Amino acid sequence: MNYFIKKTLMVMALVCSFSIADAQNNNDSGGGEKCFDGNSHIINLGVGLGYNNYYSAYRGYGYNYRTSPAFSLSYEHAVPNKLGPGYLGIGLYLGYQNSNATYNYYWDKHGYNNYYYYRNNWTNFMVAFRAAYHPDALNFKKGEIYFGGMAGLRIQSYRYETNNPDPYADNYQVYSGSSVFPTFSIFAGGRVYLTKNVALFAELGYGISYATGGLSFKF
Repeated sequence: MNYFIKKTLMVMALVCSFSIADAQNNNDSGGGEKCFDGNSHIINLGVGLGYNNYYSAYRGYGYNYRTSPAFSLSYEHAVPNKLGPGYLGIGLYLGYQNSNATYNYYWDKHGYNNYYYYRNNWTNFMVAFRAAYHPDALNFKKGEIYFGGMAGLRIQSYRYETNNPDPYADNYQVYSGSSVFPTFSIFAGGRVYLTKNVALFAELGYGISYATGGLSFKF
């Protein structure tokens, strides 16, 4: 299992234990304040890692494969009236990730004698509508567990480049141009508040990555 996913699971376990302790405190004091209610507006800034299957690239001698972290920005605001035993939040999600596969090689032909490369580069943007349910049983003053789903579009752009003057160098091109794909996902997340308006959050579920962690800002 990916190291980052393990860390995300650990954070979510921490959220669970923190929420249970918070629930016990609320019960002892007779309180029932929720960190997410009908007036909540939240912005999430996240960084994710994890394997994606948007494309495939050969990995072997001479190849260098790199993937940037998956950055995400999401906004959520609560529907004012409760929906069943909890609150529904709706909003938007934006995600970005870049990957490239570079092959470095030596070529001498027709008087050329040098080191060359070719590079295939993919950039993915994601924009989606997002909804999350915050059940009362898992929603406390300083922490919560929530579940949701999202639907939208993934926009993939592709670029190929090489410094090899050989007219056949383009044979290394993957031929994967710009495309737009529908995307759907479900997710589970947790949030622990460090202050009244700032929290740590962690989510599992495929957005621009399988696991995401970062900061939430409530206003």
